[in-house]
Amino acid sequence: MKLFEDIIRELRTWMERMKASGNDYTEHKVGRLPWPEGERGNIVMQTDTAIELGNPRDESVSFLVWTPVSDLVRDGVSTFIGPEVSSLPDANLPFGKVVLLGVDGFTEDNCYERHREIEIVRYGMNLKGYMIRAVSQYMREWSRISREAIANGFSLTVLSSALMETYRKLGYIKSVETIFVTSTPADVRSLRPIGERAARLIGAMNKMAQELSFDCSTCDFTDVCSEVSELRSMRDALRSRGAISEKS
Repeated sequence: MKLFEDIIRELRTWMERMKASGNDYTEHKVGRLPWPEGERGNIVMQTDTAIELGNPRDESVSFLVWTPVSDLVRDGVSTFIGPEVSSLPDANLPFGKVVLLGVDGFTEDNCYERHREIEIVRYGMNLKGYMIRAVSQYMREWSRISREAIANGFSLTVLSSALMETYRKLGYIKSVETIFVTSTPADVRSLRPIGERAARLIGAMNKMAQELSFDCSTCDFTDVCSEVSELRSMRDALRSRGAISEKS
């Protein structure tokens, strides 16, 4: 299913604007950078925290998109807009994080379940000295990095490497690209409209799959489905499957 292609292209345009704006902008291939696992629970206390990313007092935007179009995802590439956390003393930073996945074998029948699997992957990471403190339905992610981790070389590049390795464990994920923003609250905020459009598509998909509700006249996502043919195809496939189940 080609659900997020327009959003990925919009994201590329946003990246070009960030690059042209004079921001500290770098991108490079990220290899495998092993990092030790934390103990069970992997708690980072406030007193042990060197860097806090996306604290509720600061801006935070986090979202994920996927596509079967292989040339839309640059496998192994990570883009950094703003300072690398390893270069900072104690700091609270705004945080933007976008993950792009190149996938294979997604259909109208399986994309909902696969998307759910993809969404929970980040909770499976256990990096010593790195703790995701909170993730909300509002595309926010709040995390902490310990002083010990920073002293031992933890960085957003290490985080990117871990994310890539974790996502690739799912056999249908063929490529992974990451984007991190730590520059300014305004830069992070500028990502939100793109993420909100992705969230609307996901919301429409979830509503159809969870509620099996196909009454377009009462649905809050009618505008989305009318613009995206893949969602209409998913609706028709689910409706057809429901009708077959009722007959059997």
